[in-house]
Amino acid sequence: MENIESYLLALGLVLMILESLLGFSVILLFTLGLSLIVTSALVYMGVFEPSVLNLFIAVSVLDSILMVALWKPMKYLQRDRAPRKVKSDLVGNVVELSQDVGPAQSSSLHYSGVTWKVKSDEQLAAGTSVFIQDVEVGILIVSAKK
Repeated sequence: MENIESYLLALGLVLMILESLLGFSVILLFTLGLSLIVTSALVYMGVFEPSVLNLFIAVSVLDSILMVALWKPMKYLQRDRAPRKVKSDLVGNVVELSQDVGPAQSSSLHYSGVTWKVKSDEQLAAGTSVFIQDVEVGILIVSAKK
């Protein structure tokens, strides 16, 4: 086969791009792509004869070595992370309740162009000015203004 090193390089790049698109979830694609690229470079430099058997052995050995060497760092990339609390610029604002709200009773409030569900740990009457403590998806958590 002529220009086999070009095919190896192209296939290696495709596998590495595919792995990055998958979010480094399949470690084998990354190591296989990297071993194909290294093998392509070795063939280009004339380190060994570009026969199918030589290429298969070189890619297999390099892939095994890379898999062992990169297993822990790649596994670290895939670790579970605790979700970070998102800070909203609504927290700290003062609003006036249009309906009663309490621990067992939620209400709604139209604020900042959005109709929010309002929750509170304490009983608050309509017309009370309250402090926004936290914001969740579609929910304002409020407390009495101090």
